[in-house]
Amino acid sequence: MIPGNELLSSLRQTLEDVDTVLARFDLERCLEQHEIQGTRVTALEAIFHVTEHFSMHTGQIILLTKMLSQRDLAFYDFSTGAPVRAWQDQRSE
Repeated sequence: MIPGNELLSSLRQTLEDVDTVLARFDLERCLEQHEIQGTRVTALEAIFHVTEHFSMHTGQIILLTKMLSQRDLAFYDFSTGAPVRAWQDQRSE
């Protein structure tokens, strides 16, 4: 089992790597065709697919965390009628 802080650090590093790659990505290549797992897709389709895939797994992690902890994770405070971010970036603590 990977300790939570190590897992979070690895995830943050991965997302920083993704940001770097996407920032350097040549937009002229968006429509280039690639074969990925036997399917022809454009670079843009591949980027969207990976984003969607990551988002679905994030949702699974949040759902399982809520179920196992039996609590609302309270990412946002709605008490004022408008959503206010309630979570903190752990690096600043």
